[in-house]
Amino acid sequence: MSLALFSNDPFVGSLDRVVDRMLNDFGMPNVLATSSGQRAAQPAGHLHLPTDIVETDKAFELTADAPGMSPEDLKVELHEGVLTMSGKRSVARDDKDASGKVWRSERTSYSFSRSFALPENAAPEGISATMDKGVLKVTVPKTEPAPKPEPKRITITAA
Repeated sequence: MSLALFSNDPFVGSLDRVVDRMLNDFGMPNVLATSSGQRAAQPAGHLHLPTDIVETDKAFELTADAPGMSPEDLKVELHEGVLTMSGKRSVARDDKDASGKVWRSERTSYSFSRSFALPENAAPEGISATMDKGVLKVTVPKTEPAPKPEPKRITITAA
């Protein structure tokens, strides 16, 4: 039995996040579920970016927290129907500051990348992205889906 059967269970989701955090604390790679349902290793220092996806009447809205980042640190790309949000945060460290020795330095550098397959009714030409107070919001407008063709009856002729 696969854990993917319980992907909507909040307890299993919480447990998965706790285990990922524990492994990361020990310097081991995190494990993420890919869009195909398979699990892929994530390199150390690479963050899983939690993303909210909301569908409105006119658009899909993807919202992700990117604290400490500026728009220059982020990238939003569309390639063959897949929207990818990525970014990198670098923290410069000094062994001491102007007043003396640094006693603790807990801030870290990290990167992230998330990809989402767009549905058929997404309008790729109208995608926009904004950044406000460390929150990235990507808006993907919706279009009317192309009408599906009616079934065509094929006439059978005698040989």
